[in-house]
Amino acid sequence: MKGLKNALWPLSLALLLFGSSLASSAPTPTANSVTGPAPQAEFKPGEILVKLKEGFSALGIRSALAGHDVRVLGEISGLGIIRLAVPAGEELRIIESLRRNPLVDYAEPDYIAHGGTGVGCTLHGSGAVLRSSAVAPNDRHYLYQWNLPKIGMPQAWDTTTGGSVVIAILDTGVELEHPDLRAKIWTNPGENYSNGIDDDGNGKVDDVHGWDFVNDDNDPQDDHGKGTHVAGIAAAETDNEEGIAGVSWGAMIMPVKVLKSGGSGYYSDIIEGIRYAADEGAKVINMSLWGHDDSPPLEEAVSYAHAKGCVLVAAVGDESGAVGYPARYPEVLAVAATDGGDQRWPFSNYGPEVDVAAPGAGILSTLWGDYLWWTGTSQAAPHVAGLAALIWSVNPHLTPDEVKGIIEQTVVDLGDPGRDDYYGWGRIDANAAIGATPHYLQVTPSELLFLADNDGNPPARRIVNRGTSFPTWIATETADWLSLVGPVGNTPSYVTVSVDKGALPGYGTYISPITVTSTMPGSQNSPLIVDVIFSYVPQLRRVYFPQVQLGCAR
Repeated sequence: MKGLKNALWPLSLALLLFGSSLASSAPTPTANSVTGPAPQAEFKPGEILVKLKEGFSALGIRSALAGHDVRVLGEISGLGIIRLAVPAGEELRIIESLRRNPLVDYAEPDYIAHGGTGVGCTLHGSGAVLRSSAVAPNDRHYLYQWNLPKIGMPQAWDTTTGGSVVIAILDTGVELEHPDLRAKIWTNPGENYSNGIDDDGNGKVDDVHGWDFVNDDNDPQDDHGKGTHVAGIAAAETDNEEGIAGVSWGAMIMPVKVLKSGGSGYYSDIIEGIRYAADEGAKVINMSLWGHDDSPPLEEAVSYAHAKGCVLVAAVGDESGAVGYPARYPEVLAVAATDGGDQRWPFSNYGPEVDVAAPGAGILSTLWGDYLWWTGTSQAAPHVAGLAALIWSVNPHLTPDEVKGIIEQTVVDLGDPGRDDYYGWGRIDANAAIGATPHYLQVTPSELLFLADNDGNPPARRIVNRGTSFPTWIATETADWLSLVGPVGNTPSYVTVSVDKGALPGYGTYISPITVTSTMPGSQNSPLIVDVIFSYVPQLRRVYFPQVQLGCAR
């Protein structure tokens, strides 16, 4: 594997540095059209997906399936989609027969989606020169991440480096122990670790760190590599003197394996993965995959997640053809790929469904305990997913459509003026998007309690802002016995609060407010008041517990 990666790296570096010139050798699409024959449908042999019309019971299912050589394999929870086993080679005939049944809402093959092969290379040689900024992470390979300054990440990080928004990565899995990812893997709060019990009742036993829908187990480990690469772009651990920087430093990664080791997968697994991510609390769902076939159950899963408050992001595909599914659906942010010169990556799909573009040519990210440059719309999509997580860190009360609108309305316009079929509205601009997001100020706690006697002052406490960085807010006080230091820190940022009993006239309880105010234009929920209560008494009652050592009797 390493030899292969080493052999490919000059080609990938060429795509990074000369993407715009290489584009001239690729087929040039006609404006506002997608040419060429439609790909032949690909689907899973021996299985189909069926849904009955609303209101029909198990008796209706038996009636609809009577006379067909089928067997129920299971149901996609929450969506009422039934997976049926059928004789291989008979899929289309049985589907056509079922569609004529008045009890059946729809029946279709279990189509295949692709994740792209891309072009990869290990970290050798030189890369693009990094621009300096106020916030520059100390990750060793950040120097080579041309894509982050290109979209204004350093300036956006001045406002927020990201709160703990959950991004679901629906892909080939995620390398759970990668040094730049292990601390970012989501943990299911409702599941006890490896006790063999479905503690949260979601039908998945011990899904502590996500789920593998390909093998139907609780180990969503990556057996291909792309999912790990995608996860690192969106949310690698950052400023840890290790590897690379992610778009969102604070976001958590929910691994949801829906693609096989070869990089492709079935719609049924993607549908279940979307539902799982939405039900388990993901706010952003990244799908660096695409299929050629429209699918009512896939569209239904997308609508389900959108209704539950998720922003869905998908790659448009790497075939220089029509935008794939699920990117075609209106609830999904469809992402095309650009190179270092802000030119369309030549194999990026195109069409009226493209919403935005993002860097996708020669992107350095995590892979197999190491780091790799990779190219494709699969790499473009997680830039947008990470940006959505940052926007929600600034204002967690926005709707998915509002987040999508902010991303689309703050782009750098490329190609024809306004929206076009190759770049959508344009290439994303993280700094502009974060600047356009109304800051919803949130700090904790809402009250600080201090207690002191004649032995000394109590220890300092903190007021913490978990959504944005120190330049976005201030804190002021009026009492002589209160002192504040800060705000300091990226995300989370904080103010240190200290009290001084020497400034008090005597024993008693003293109350004074700290006023916390956003410094960002268009802010919401600002100002806030944090009450400080300081009780000064002659002597505190202290309770001492004896130290007890347990041991075996001799």
